[in-house]
Amino acid sequence: MDKHEYYDLHTHFLPGMDLGCKNTDEAMQMIKMMVDQGCMGAVVTPHFYPDETVESYLTRRENAYLSLCEALKGTEYESFMRTVVLGTEVGYHKSLIFNSWIPKLCMGMSDYILLELPFAKWNHEVLENVQRLMEVRNVKVIIAHLERYFEYGNKKLINELLQMNVMIQMNTEHLLKFGAFRHALDMIQNKRVDILCTDCHGTFFYPPNMEQAIAKMERAGLHDDIQRMLENNYVIYSECSRMAGN
Repeated sequence: MDKHEYYDLHTHFLPGMDLGCKNTDEAMQMIKMMVDQGCMGAVVTPHFYPDETVESYLTRRENAYLSLCEALKGTEYESFMRTVVLGTEVGYHKSLIFNSWIPKLCMGMSDYILLELPFAKWNHEVLENVQRLMEVRNVKVIIAHLERYFEYGNKKLINELLQMNVMIQMNTEHLLKFGAFRHALDMIQNKRVDILCTDCHGTFFYPPNMEQAIAKMERAGLHDDIQRMLENNYVIYSECSRMAGN
């Protein structure tokens, strides 16, 4: 795998699903940006929250995916859609462990699940439920954008989370946001980040920016960490795409 090729495990380019692309035109522009930056494959991860049934969510996701595939037929991005794996960014809720549909929210047919934790101060129940989710539903949890939870005063519990058997994902935006690079650097150098993804939502709002993030890390001398994180992305994507039949 060339250094600048990457696989993105956290994206929101399915049109009309959530805060991501509004339509197929914007989705195609996002895919163009991703491909131009070296994206070789992606997992689409629309948000799922418990106020919707899993069945309804899966139907909406499938329809959005098929409509995008149809819109890109005959274009230069038709082949990219064959690299796309269906996944979900699952919003935390203590009732998740009781949901037998959880495997259907994983990436492809794999057992990896992208979990968004609460944007509020946690308690130990949150960590206990993450642990129970892994044990009861037999899934491998990837924690979405860990850096976004620090502002809620969760430092002690975050340190406990890091001792658990979870994988940690960072958004590329954290490396590029003004005033955040030092914190991102500390997390990466201390091996608190396993996976680097864009969490791209649109062409302007959270755009694909892996190329810029890699360039900034290279200037900081993080060559080994870049390779480590992108290799983790590749390994997980390979498992997800193989299980999905891509």
